[in-house]
Amino acid sequence: MAKPRYLPTYVSSFKDRHGAEHLRFRRKGYATAYMKSKVGTEEFRVEYRALMDTPESTTDAAIARCAPGTVNDLVTRYLATPSRLGPTKPTQAKIRAILCRFREAHGSKPVARLNFEHIDIIVSSRMEKVQVGKRMEGGIEAARKLRKELVRLFDFAVKIRMRPDNPVKQSDRVKVAAGERSKGFHTWTEEEIAQYRAFYALGTKARLAMELMLWTGQRRIDAIRMGRQHIQKGRVEFSQSKGGKDLGIPVAPQLLEAIVAMPLEAKGHLCFLTTTHGRPFSNPGFGNWFRDQCDAAGLPQCTAHGLRKAMMRRMAELHFGNQSLKSISGHSGDAEVATYTRAVDQRRMADDAIKAIAAWEKHSLGTSQWLTETGSNG
Repeated sequence: MAKPRYLPTYVSSFKDRHGAEHLRFRRKGYATAYMKSKVGTEEFRVEYRALMDTPESTTDAAIARCAPGTVNDLVTRYLATPSRLGPTKPTQAKIRAILCRFREAHGSKPVARLNFEHIDIIVSSRMEKVQVGKRMEGGIEAARKLRKELVRLFDFAVKIRMRPDNPVKQSDRVKVAAGERSKGFHTWTEEEIAQYRAFYALGTKARLAMELMLWTGQRRIDAIRMGRQHIQKGRVEFSQSKGGKDLGIPVAPQLLEAIVAMPLEAKGHLCFLTTTHGRPFSNPGFGNWFRDQCDAAGLPQCTAHGLRKAMMRRMAELHFGNQSLKSISGHSGDAEVATYTRAVDQRRMADDAIKAIAAWEKHSLGTSQWLTETGSNG
């Protein structure tokens, strides 16, 4: 049967001998499964995402196909238990991508013969930035993440007696010069927010996307899942994908205005933001789409994640404490929040210090002497 247009990639429809319709997920390298949820529901989206995030390489059959003692064998065994990669599916997906890239490049090599010099070369090659499609891959942070995950991978190799030691721990750490340290994603300024709003009017998907991410202060993976069903008693109620924290964010008037302004045909979906085919965005797909919207508005330096940082910056500039910032961002530790507010805190503390010292000096010298020494004529 021809695949209906509304079905997502790798899902097909068929009828059994009783005429009942069923949906089947079938993708090379992944386990075949029959969908239990109805198309268009949140349950279907979650089920589909889980299937897409679980390659067949985590099964015993995949392990059996690997040459024993190779990197391919090691990585496949390591990925067989997803909890080794992290506590949440988004984190697991990121780490899986790092290790799968390593496996693709070095899968046939014997684990026992790799030494710290080989690891140094592998990690160093990751430091070079290369253009992949519309994205830049590699760089210092990418190299640091690779080495971090290789330490854990080869600890596992020692544990299962594939080799006696961990060569990654003997390799050089990725050192970052002061001028080369990444500042992360660019934080949107108020001028950039105003420029974007001037370019995209209310009632456009691009405008709604910006307002949604700005006023909820969430990662794009959570923003693309939000819909009208999440608004309860004036709040957006949801669980964060990373960490699973339950949050209730009040709906700002500006966000409500952007939601209400959307065309009628855009209001029948479970997600506020959908593709041109009315389907939910994937996380990478939304990132690429929003990248194009920013470029068109003359803001190539701006990204989706920069809007999350902009909300944190706004709160820091208005002297909200860390607990208030964490109530929006969902962070657990103050150190994580500090990465968003460090520049604001520096300027605010510098302003307070200069103001206080100037007032102290004026008071200590006396008004008349201070006026004379500064050359002020009052």
